[in-house]
Amino acid sequence: MTTSPLTAAAALLVAVLALSGCADPGPPSAGSDSDNATRVVRAANGEVEIPAAPERIAVLWRPTLAAVTQLGFAPVASMGDPGAEDGGLSPYLPEGHSPAPLLVATGPGEAEINVEELAGAAPDLIIGVSTQTGDQAAQLPRLSEIAPTVLLDWEGTGSWVAHLTEVAEVLDASAAAEEAQAAYETAVAEVRSEIGAPSGTEVSLIRLQSEAEVRFETPRSFAGQVIDDLGLSRPEGQRTPTGSADYNSASYENLAEGDADMVFVFAAGGYADQAPRAFDTGVWAQLRAVREKQIFLMDASTWGAPGYPAAHRILSDVRAAFNGELSPAV
Repeated sequence: MTTSPLTAAAALLVAVLALSGCADPGPPSAGSDSDNATRVVRAANGEVEIPAAPERIAVLWRPTLAAVTQLGFAPVASMGDPGAEDGGLSPYLPEGHSPAPLLVATGPGEAEINVEELAGAAPDLIIGVSTQTGDQAAQLPRLSEIAPTVLLDWEGTGSWVAHLTEVAEVLDASAAAEEAQAAYETAVAEVRSEIGAPSGTEVSLIRLQSEAEVRFETPRSFAGQVIDDLGLSRPEGQRTPTGSADYNSASYENLAEGDADMVFVFAAGGYADQAPRAFDTGVWAQLRAVREKQIFLMDASTWGAPGYPAAHRILSDVRAAFNGELSPAV
């Protein structure tokens, strides 16, 4: 049978198409759309275009470190306190989290960012905070030259719950935030069940600020919120702050106003080395909690570290105190 030229050409075209369909397309190019995908998020500094899936996150606030790691991310850099052990980061990290991020701070303050170290960490996203002082907002132009920078509102230590939600929105991790919140609520319920009728026990939180000042923490503070979540009663002078702060200031002469069935004491960072370790002499001896050996010295770096990792540790401390597993500071 004779094959027409048209039939032969059609057969050749089919063969070529078949071969091209079977060919290996090869790996995607380095500049593929997936590599360059971005999202726009709304923050205190307006709308910011950020990587859709950031891989090298830097944080400029330790409570942000707590939030980011709680959501399952491993930041490459973080602000902290160069004068503290491990940069003061461990109270903000979940149990077993490693490695610790690079410390990019020249001091513990909000503004003390080591910009050179931060740039060297090569982040693809920076998350900082917008506070009343505006220290990080003032550095936004320099920070944005390093990487897209998102500033989130921070109104005080009581902001830690909302902060996790806001960080999760930036990182598109709302499901992880809901899991963290549910785990905390479960832990609270377990401790409440163990200690029994929490509202029948009055608990005092006293921060030793200096040789002349104590601060009674209210439910507006981080530790105060955790105690409030447990449903524990508070002394009258610790139920509501008198001003915009999260505490009520007092002199040692008025220490008796902080007496309760159970007292937790912790010293401010700058006074920790000078603060007493036991409280059974002087003005302390007048407290019923001291006489009944229900006063406990706690780790201020944990009780003052707003975030879910430290909140869980506070719950454990309270459980231990109620179960007689903590030694009183007398």
